[in-house]
Formats: sequence, structure tokens, C-alpha cells
Amino acid sequence: MIVVEPYCRPPGHAGPMLLVHGGAWNIPDVECDAHLAGLQIAVETGKNALQAGNSALQVVAEVVAHMEGDGAFDAGCGAVLTRSGKVELDAGIMDGTARHFGSVAGIQHFRHPIKIALSVLENGGRTFCFLSGAGAEKFADASGFSRVKNENLVCLREQQRYDSLAAQAAYHTSHPFLADEDVPRGTVGCVAIDQHGKLAAATSTGGTPFRPDGRVGDSPMPGAGFYASPDGAASATGWGEAIASVSMCFAAVQQLSSCSAEDAAEAAIRTLGLQIKNEDGQGATGGIILLSATGEGGFAFSTPRMARGGWYAGGDPWVRI
Repeated sequence: MIVVEPYCRPPGHAGPMLLVHGGAWNIPDVECDAHLAGLQIAVETGKNALQAGNSALQVVAEVVAHMEGDGAFDAGCGAVLTRSGKVELDAGIMDGTARHFGSVAGIQHFRHPIKIALSVLENGGRTFCFLSGAGAEKFADASGFSRVKNENLVCLREQQRYDSLAAQAAYHTSHPFLADEDVPRGTVGCVAIDQHGKLAAATSTGGTPFRPDGRVGDSPMPGAGFYASPDGAASATGWGEAIASVSMCFAAVQQLSSCSAEDAAEAAIRTLGLQIKNEDGQGATGGIILLSATGEGGFAFSTPRMARGGWYAGGDPWVRI
């Protein structure tokens, strides 16, 4: 089943707007309050930044950075662990006006990969847009970001999950995307339109639980885990290999020329499930947030729950799971 939810500015209503997500999976009841609290602050952070006149690009980076530091989400200091018990972080950000992006993958010693991705966008000069592993961390050092020990990014909740998964010899990283397991399978993301009508998108993740070291999913891939153009912006969450295979965010933004954001978001999730299946024939699952240049927003997800929220100028901030 696909859950679809529109969120649009009233007709004739202009001004800034944002949508956020904190991952689409079977979020356990015991973790819902923390997700909602983290999302509430994230939405308020974005609202205040947009009202202060900040650009959409600055806002999505700031909102995602908050969620990376919150600890409730599979990003930053709340990230799941790889097979070797390490945190590896990926992030990507895109300016819809210039269609310029910055991405990093395999970050192990920095708290906010989205800020490093933004620095790649701003300083790469299109000479480079995507850095990974040691090269990404060398760039972060040169850019003035402060290192931390990898163990300082490991939280107790995810260490306990790791210990449980490590005992399952047959565990596969696609399992949580195709069943109702209480295992994080998401990312965090934000899309925004500023007072000048410019759009941006950002996505950050701690990856899939108990994955091989070095695995990179959709989150830092432009067009897959995030995408922005003058027409719209999107951020995805779910089974990364599947999302990348259908270029889900790019496809959703492209569809805005012929349908509403709500319909485009639903079509993206439906296509994901129909076109990508596991060896047992189960369709891939995930979620997406989508925002058009005209202020039409849409959420869609095929998982039991998705943490999400939004705000537009003149409206009230909201969050829900």
C-alpha cells in the first residue's frame, strides 16, 4: 500500500516553503516521540531561516545538519553501523537554479557530512562535485571542519542493534526494506523554496544497517536520493540500490510538468515497487518528499511509517509519523 499526502500553499499564496523527512520504515512506537521532537525542531529551524531571508540552499543544509546532530535518525550521530561496527556517512545537496550539486560518501570522522557536501558544491567549481572516503575527509580537513573519533559517532541504540544483527548469519541489507522489521532503513532530507522562488534539496544518511564497509546507496547520488531544478525539488528514503536504479528523485521532478506533486510522488513510489524486486519477488519500498516551484508539495511512502513535516509562509509548522 502506498500512502500519499498532499501539502500545498493556498491558491495565490506566495512565499517560502519547506518539507522535511526523517526516514520511511517501521518506526517503533518507543522511538516515535524522539522522531517527532527532532522533526519539530528541524521544521522550526527551517522556518526561521527562511523568514530571515536565507537561501533555499542554506536552509536545506541547516535543517539536515540539525537532524544529523539530533541522534534520533539514521544520520550523523544516530547512524547505523557497518559490518565492521563503524559509522560511515553519506550526504548530497543541490541548488535547483544552477543545477549544481555537492556530495560526499564514506565520511567516518566528521559530524555533519551535509556541511562538507555544501562546501564541495560551493568550492569545487564544477571541477569536482562528489568526493568519497579519504579524499572527502582530506577536503574536509582543508576546509576547516573538525575531526572526531569514529567511536564518538556511535550511539548506544545502534551499537545494541548492531550486536543483534551480527548474530543473524543470514541477514541481508535488503531485508529491512522488504519487511516490517524494526530496523532503521532511512535517511533525513529537506526540500525548500525561498522568498525568491529558488529551490534546493538535501539528503543525508547513515546508510543501511550491517552493510559492507564502503557501500554507497542513493542518498549522495544526484537524481536518485536528491534532486533540484527550477521546476521542483525532491529527497528520497528507502532501499538505496533500488532508488538509484530508477533515478527516483529526477523522475519525480520531471513529472511535475504533467501532473501534481502529489501524483508525481505517488508515481515515483509505485514505479519503485513495480520495477525493482528482490529474489523473492517483493517490490522495493521507500518514501519521497516533493516540492514544485508553484508551492505544491507531496509525500508518498510504501513503508508502515514515514517521519515527515512541513511549513509554508502564513501557515503553521507541523510534523507527523
